Amino acid sequence: MPNIAKYQVMFMIAPAVWPAIQQEEMMIKRKRNTLFWILSAAMLLTNLAANAQKNHIEIAGEVSYITGKNVYVKFLNTSGIENGDTLYTVQNNTLTAALIVNHQSSISCLCSPVNDITFEVGQQIRAKVAPSKQIILTPTQEQTSIDEDINEQVLKTTTPEPAKSELKSNVSGRLSMSSYSNFSSLNNDDYHRFRYTLNMQAQNIANSKLSAETYISFSHKLNEWDVVQENLNKALKIYSLALQYDFNKTTSLWAGRKINPRIANVGAVDGLQFQKSWNDIYVGAVVGTRPDYTDYGFNPDLLEYGAYIGHNTKAGNGFAQSSLAFFEQLNNGNTDRRFVYFQHSNSLLKNVSIFSSFELDLFKLENGEPQNTVSLTGLYLSLRYRVSRELSLFGSYDNRKNVIYYETFRNYTDEILQQASRQGFRGRITYRPLKYLNLGVDAGTRFREGDSRHTNTFRAYSTYTRVPWIESSLTLSANLMQTNYLDGQVYGARLTKDLLHGKLFTMLNYRMVHFKYLNTNTQLNQHISEIDLSYRFNKKLYIAVNYEATFQEKNTYNRVYLNLRRKF
Repeated sequence: MPNIAKYQVMFMIAPAVWPAIQQEEMMIKRKRNTLFWILSAAMLLTNLAANAQKNHIEIAGEVSYITGKNVYVKFLNTSGIENGDTLYTVQNNTLTAALIVNHQSSISCLCSPVNDITFEVGQQIRAKVAPSKQIILTPTQEQTSIDEDINEQVLKTTTPEPAKSELKSNVSGRLSMSSYSNFSSLNNDDYHRFRYTLNMQAQNIANSKLSAETYISFSHKLNEWDVVQENLNKALKIYSLALQYDFNKTTSLWAGRKINPRIANVGAVDGLQFQKSWNDIYVGAVVGTRPDYTDYGFNPDLLEYGAYIGHNTKAGNGFAQSSLAFFEQLNNGNTDRRFVYFQHSNSLLKNVSIFSSFELDLFKLENGEPQNTVSLTGLYLSLRYRVSRELSLFGSYDNRKNVIYYETFRNYTDEILQQASRQGFRGRITYRPLKYLNLGVDAGTRFREGDSRHTNTFRAYSTYTRVPWIESSLTLSANLMQTNYLDGQVYGARLTKDLLHGKLFTMLNYRMVHFKYLNTNTQLNQHISEIDLSYRFNKKLYIAVNYEATFQEKNTYNRVYLNLRRKF
């Protein structure tokens, strides 16, 4: 199930409780319980109506990379797919054997073609999986990105660059339209927001050496068009808009706004980026400006330039990648920052993944006077070790600056959990004692200068992916936290199910929240209920509906999210 982001709502809670409020709370509880049982019954009845009339489930994937005689196919998850299985293409509404699986990871398969079939990146592929083997995406897979450095995420999600022996045109993308509606018992808190996004990649336009990429979003609130007219950049966010020209197989030039995965920590650059490679070694140079830190628009006063060098190594099923970059950043012509950035990713050892990054600042202003100095301003280390198929360990240390979110739609509880989990030492253990049972424990601690006490977090969860009778996945979780200003507990239960064999997915979620604020001696108690439905009409068209209700002592907040997505 894809994760759905929600609006963040801020509020104040009165400490006193009057009899009338108690009566209102009892009414809210009865309504909540009635809603929960109605939704549960609806899920059960739908399950009985759609229950397993096939002896297999078809799950959809797509070709992500082609090299030599191998074809890489990416899935939402590959549970139930085994080495030696056959994958299929859809021709004239029938499945045709196309690929044999040689190796698989959690989300992709390395395959060999069955016959002389020509494949293209983005081509739809189907796998037949027995219902008893198909496992729904679990929180173990969903939560890992919280602990990763931005560079680590970019390196993992970036599709390998296709071989440049042929100048073959290929255009793919996604157009999305969303609406966020917020209703509450306080009429003045209601609002509706709309968001439109375009994500497109065009490789070798008209079979030339020129390629393009773009990721743009535009959002606005209903009846607040004057805000857009006052500052267009408040609504329009251009995260990527760049042209790429390949002089040859080893030399490329980008122009426009682009995040370079080799130096992702630098962020987006508005300007020129040049890269040259020799076998496993690459060098690059960058000149341009930084996006404005207030609205992410173009700001010619924030000039920056730099260079980087790196090395790639592949051995067996693993790889290692290292980059070293030097950058100078200015503000209105004056040096604002001068720093060195290093990142290293390594999976050469079997079942071990290592990632590290650090930043060294080489300049600072002291009493208005510029000084050349060396200070460590950012450090991140992570290690994953898969002890066995059942046991996995993870540890990290994060001493980076806080992340700035230009767009975020978390509710208040999720925002508190995310902030408490950032920085410091973290450790996680995941264990699968039984075939369909996953257990996990996650803990972290940090202390920053100026804090009155340590921030400590603890999370435990259990997921059973084959609940009897309803063939669903059930997750129970508990989050405990102690921050500089509150003590909190969040307990939850989530039920997810594939209702119509890869077409209709649903999710029911309930959380009980208790926050106690230290400085104001007030408390916040919430009951959060959520239902999510998503339907895939075909390989290109997808729609999702999400409803979340937050019940509080005095107010009730309702949030509705609608999303229509079209691939091309």
